Amino acid sequence: MIPDPASFEVAKSYRARALKTLSYGVSSTPRGRQLPAPIVADRAANAHVWDKAGSRFIDYAAGYGPLILGHSPSCVIDAVKAEMDRGLRTASVHAGEAALAELICETLPAAQKCAFVSSGSEAIQLALRIARAATGRTRVVKFRGNYHGWMDGVQVAGAYGNDGPGTIGQDPGAAASLTILDWGDATALAEVLTSDFAAVILEPVAVNGGCFTPPDGFLAEVRALTERHGVVLIFDEVITGYRLSLGGAQQLHGVTPDLAVIGKAMGGGLPIGAVAGSDAVMEPVSSGRLFHRGTFNGNPVSVAASIACISHLKANAQTLYPLIDGLAAQLETGLREAAARHDTVCAVNRTGSALQLALGVAEMRSLADTAQADFPATARFAGHLLQAGVQIIGRGLSYTTAAHTAADIAETIAAYDMAFAAMAREGGGK
Repeated sequence: MIPDPASFEVAKSYRARALKTLSYGVSSTPRGRQLPAPIVADRAANAHVWDKAGSRFIDYAAGYGPLILGHSPSCVIDAVKAEMDRGLRTASVHAGEAALAELICETLPAAQKCAFVSSGSEAIQLALRIARAATGRTRVVKFRGNYHGWMDGVQVAGAYGNDGPGTIGQDPGAAASLTILDWGDATALAEVLTSDFAAVILEPVAVNGGCFTPPDGFLAEVRALTERHGVVLIFDEVITGYRLSLGGAQQLHGVTPDLAVIGKAMGGGLPIGAVAGSDAVMEPVSSGRLFHRGTFNGNPVSVAASIACISHLKANAQTLYPLIDGLAAQLETGLREAAARHDTVCAVNRTGSALQLALGVAEMRSLADTAQADFPATARFAGHLLQAGVQIIGRGLSYTTAAHTAADIAETIAAYDMAFAAMAREGGGK
């Protein structure tokens, strides 16, 4: 279904209004970069979003990852409504906290203890603090292209060729304790890692960098090196936790970290994050020696949503994960074939239900290859997809969900053809 052209006039009108009082017109900068204009979501159901003009879009942004069950899963909606009816018990102790912790410990290999926060960025900061408290050290290894939230101490080395801050306004001294290496290079890690380090932090599957699967043996070697030197291994599974499998990337690849950071999909669409790890490494929090605070940590509504979501994933894991991975595989094939039909150079990477496309480069096998990609053209392609009724994240990233259907996939593949044709008409994307 092609959106009404009026949708984008409404979107532009709203943006002009929002820019007057809301910085950049959005609440998270990337949303403002959607082309031809960020649609204004009015309602959503299953895998679809309707804007203020009434146009329907097939949604693969999926809330930037959390909506693994789609926009309106009854299990999550019912749990949230029931919890709301019991009152907003913010900053209270409630039984849902232990119930969620038990569920995480049942499903996540690394988890013997949990600590809750309200976002992935907060969870990263807590994990690093726990690692430093557990070891009495401060130095941390971080890998290029891995995104660990927007805090000054970790938002560095996000793009190939730039090991510095990810944005203006950062304190460059905040990341002074980091050692930056290439993701996937275990030899480089072996050369620098000593018992002076507190932690090694990484995305076990580098979705943010370009949907890269770890090289054979990489994760196992990182695990062996950190154990040898008594260094805490932290897996950032904010994206991959509960998305790539019930037990995340650690279960999928058979490597268990000391600490795992989770968020996004665990909440089914509500804000929540957690650090989960071994009894030994979590001891600073468990004993109360480490001051872990936050008004909204473990808030009852988000906890209820998370219990409902993870319980549903657990009960349906044998069918749900093959389903969403299979849908993404169909999109991968359809995208490659559409690009070939339109003689367009386009790299397509997929890991499970996450799919990354990039125009201007035939393959992306490493972060270095992203430097050759044409991401402005990729953003324009995403804009043409939006005008064909399909929403993806503007940098070319898509997520399939349990709510997508075969009809959605067929319509999306047709939209790929329309978007490539539009790129050809404007002379871009070759």
